[in-house]
Amino acid sequence: MSEAASFVAIERQSVVALVIEQIRGLIASGALQPGQRLPSERALSELFGVSRPSVREAIRALGFMGILEIRQGSGTYVASANSESVGDALASLVQTSRETLTHLMEVRIWLEVGGVELAAKRISDEQLAELAEIVKSLRASVDDVPRFVEGDIAFHRVIHEASGNPILASLMLTVSTLGKQSRLITAQQLRVRKSTLREHEHILEALRNHDAIAARRAMREHLKRIAPHLADAFPPGS
Repeated sequence: MSEAASFVAIERQSVVALVIEQIRGLIASGALQPGQRLPSERALSELFGVSRPSVREAIRALGFMGILEIRQGSGTYVASANSESVGDALASLVQTSRETLTHLMEVRIWLEVGGVELAAKRISDEQLAELAEIVKSLRASVDDVPRFVEGDIAFHRVIHEASGNPILASLMLTVSTLGKQSRLITAQQLRVRKSTLREHEHILEALRNHDAIAARRAMREHLKRIAPHLADAFPPGS
């Protein structure tokens, strides 16, 4: 296989999701075979034209889905054709419909409210600084839906990592990847983006104060407010 011929540079918007989509496409087309070793993160970063952290996040998501197998000290390989995982099951269920996106939002509420409580107790100064930078970026991109959605996903991802629970972080990495469609739907309205920004500021304030109760309340209110906008995006029965 010619790496330069098979991998195409990724546009900046939706970087991680597009990396995931391209790797899955190469596997589906047969260009990448079960058991085949992928190029290194550095090589993939150059081939895709994206940062190494973006490549690393995509590989982690695909690993959790069971599509890739990450072998410590050896590299990343395409998983066997009959590999199954929680990520595969989720991927097969999530479609752009009122019911499935509503169910996905329910999962987010269950996991993220508990996750932010853990994060309030464990978050580092570096992670707080990263969240502050993301909020700053969200303010600057409130009129740019794709960029705003990427910032929204990044904000929640830092909180998942700050929880200190790697299983939760892995679960939410998959949920966030699958749920990007729901974010793109809810973020279409400017008033939703502005309220999301304010709610992220409230969550960040609670995390800075290491106030687990306030963090839980702010996260629950944030997610509960978003849920009705999903229902509004689809006609009844869709």
